[in-house]
Amino acid sequence: MKNVMFLKQTVTSLVVFLVLVYVLFNTNDFITRVVVIPFIVFSLGLFLKNIFLILKKEKFAKVMEKIYVIAFFLYYFGFLVCFDYVSFVNKDYMSLVVSLIAWVGGILICYKRFRKLK
Repeated sequence: MKNVMFLKQTVTSLVVFLVLVYVLFNTNDFITRVVVIPFIVFSLGLFLKNIFLILKKEKFAKVMEKIYVIAFFLYYFGFLVCFDYVSFVNKDYMSLVVSLIAWVGGILICYKRFRKLK
């Protein structure tokens, strides 16, 4: 039964990966390409993780999960850095204060997630 679930997730992540790669190579907009790249990494990581789980290679699946989590947090904190930079340049200090909640929440979730992955 687990293999059926992994197979569904695997097919879904493969389809998402292929669609995003198609968008990446067929668009001329730089911003679209930058936004699509992290989601390509997410879908590829999930695809490979599920393939390894289907093949009963738990160690490789755990490595792919770590890559997936690292990519997510790089995207998350990268967005926060860009948001804070724009807020600082525009002298919108209230947004900087509000973004502290996202920073604290992200750091706590990151800590819990990496502690769990060991």
